[in-house]
Amino acid sequence: MRPRHWGSLLCVLTAAVAVLSVPAAAQPAARPVEPKATTVALATVPEVAPGAREVPAREEFSLAGLTWRGAAPDTVSVRWRSAAGGWSDWRAVDRQDSGRDGAPAPSTTEPIWTGPADRLQVRAERGGAPVTAELSAVLVDPGTSPADAMVAQATGVPSMPAVVTRAQWGADESLMTWTPEYAPTVKAVTLHHTDNSNDYTCDQSAELVRGIYYYHAVTNGWGDIGYNALVDKCGTVFEGRAGGLNLPTIGAHAGGFNTSTFGISMLGTYGTVAPTEATLDAVARMTAWKLGNGYTDPSGSTTLVSRGGGTSKYPAGTEVTLPTVFGHRDVGATECPGDAGYAQLPALRTRATELAGDWRSSPVHQKWVAVGTAAAGPVYAVEADWPGGGRATTFGAGGSTIAWRSDLGAYWVRGAIHGTFTALGGPSLFGYPTTDERGTPDGVGRYNHFSENASIYFTPDTGARGILGPIRDKWAARGWETGLGYPRTDQKVTPDGVGRYNHFTGNASIYWTSGTGAQAIQGAIRDTWSALGWETSPLAYPTTDERATPDGVGRYNHFNGSGGGSIYWTPGTGARAIYGAIRARWSALGWEAGPLGYPTTNELVTPDGVGRYNHFNGSGGGSVYWSPATGAHAIYGVIRSHWASLGWETSWLGYPTSDEYGVAGGRRSDFQGGYIVFSFATGKATAYRY
Repeated sequence: MRPRHWGSLLCVLTAAVAVLSVPAAAQPAARPVEPKATTVALATVPEVAPGAREVPAREEFSLAGLTWRGAAPDTVSVRWRSAAGGWSDWRAVDRQDSGRDGAPAPSTTEPIWTGPADRLQVRAERGGAPVTAELSAVLVDPGTSPADAMVAQATGVPSMPAVVTRAQWGADESLMTWTPEYAPTVKAVTLHHTDNSNDYTCDQSAELVRGIYYYHAVTNGWGDIGYNALVDKCGTVFEGRAGGLNLPTIGAHAGGFNTSTFGISMLGTYGTVAPTEATLDAVARMTAWKLGNGYTDPSGSTTLVSRGGGTSKYPAGTEVTLPTVFGHRDVGATECPGDAGYAQLPALRTRATELAGDWRSSPVHQKWVAVGTAAAGPVYAVEADWPGGGRATTFGAGGSTIAWRSDLGAYWVRGAIHGTFTALGGPSLFGYPTTDERGTPDGVGRYNHFSENASIYFTPDTGARGILGPIRDKWAARGWETGLGYPRTDQKVTPDGVGRYNHFTGNASIYWTSGTGAQAIQGAIRDTWSALGWETSPLAYPTTDERATPDGVGRYNHFNGSGGGSIYWTPGTGARAIYGAIRARWSALGWEAGPLGYPTTNELVTPDGVGRYNHFNGSGGGSVYWSPATGAHAIYGVIRSHWASLGWETSWLGYPTSDEYGVAGGRRSDFQGGYIVFSFATGKATAYRY
């Protein structure tokens, strides 16, 4: 999924034209749907890890459970592969604890909803030992029905009515001098009329709104239009004050009571003439959307505190109990919204309540209640559709979000993790939360997992950091925070634009490219790679995790630089880089198991600037020297010592032109200016000119 900036997403959610909602209605009977179930004995499927069995499915399933014969297992946990290909976390499954009255509980676990999936892995233990022989997995495909969508709609809350945005009605944003301000939440809707002539045609409404905007912004000196929304006599809704209709934007519509109220104004004057049915219906729909999605009863009451000023009836600091839908005249010295308009308030409350539907059944609302409304804070951004078919509400001045999708459930993201979630792209990057915030097993950190194979981890030292995709998979495979430590960066793009990476607290990193996959690099090897320039060095990107050498002494990573590259480490040599032709020669001689042993230097430039070399720790010492004219050749032991005593490549011998090779009675290496022969009989090396 391509990342999208959170600010852009917010604009989409607050300003887009949406389908008008309808009240929840009785649902007709649906044609019966016959589920399909498969039972698979765990003993017949392969063990994919110690104690873990994998059950492949012939067809997709969306629900799974376990049954057994004999004694129940002490613990059962499962994970599954979604139809999209990603594996879930391991999740404990409880034993079924219900059944007929007076009868023992069945030998089954509780069912677990997986969503569309094609594989199930199971771990079960009894007495600390794996148990599989008596267990079977039950995989259930519940089927689908055209009525499913109607079920989801029946328990929803209203969608935002169609709105003409500021851009669409032609707002001149250069007139804005009042930066949007926000209350903690919206507690009530205030009804107004604009008190202008009713003698306008509906194709003139945008002009009328622009005129009011200018008057409020410039003439009144408010810097913006005062109302949050305006409705014409044809029922068209216009976005008013800037800052977001879904947010508790403070307007200038009811002096002393602008904070925590949402001002809707009817275009026209309604002292003796009643608003049109189209106007009232649109006002009711807008009220139902704002209050219903803010979990406030349109027929209820609320307490507001006057801030004084304007035409307020009440001095600053006065607590006033009001209906959640009230008229401007209830709090100000005004006739607004006119006698005929004010008379519609009882019917408006009733209609808005009907349209709001059973908002208490919203899974997001229920989660809010479950986590504690005081803990999450009041509604900030009202419940709205999210990309991918779910819903979400933001709470506590934008500091937390509860998001829900039917296949995932409702989960809460908050605090520093929420800050990173929104800053990096929200659902467009991470998807939906699949857990509430949890504590890590070591007690140090906190985390949320998300549906797009993503997580955000937090510690006091690292802050909250996002990790996702193949890098997250690698980190998980290495033991999460118990392996490489906690992420100390968000996932970032490498400077060349080719790769992605996260750094971790355990002096470790994971780098990914489409060609190399995600590979972990850590400790001294990582330090050497970093010193050489990370992926911009001759080594380029790692193609392996850090591995142990066959002799158990050293460790290494390979890289994809031109000609290949590696960094090898031992306690005695440290971490040394070797690449290109020199690495190829060392490899041909048997890597560290050959006569050269492990590298003791990085690849270095010779003093004359012509060649390059690595030294090694083989018995008696070893080197591989390279120049454009000679290629790469190995030299070691007594012959190397003699060449060194003559001045290395600056001597009359120059660079080696062969590896050391056997001759009668000894060994020999050839050079540009001569050769050196080692005698077994004397134990000495002698240099000769050609």
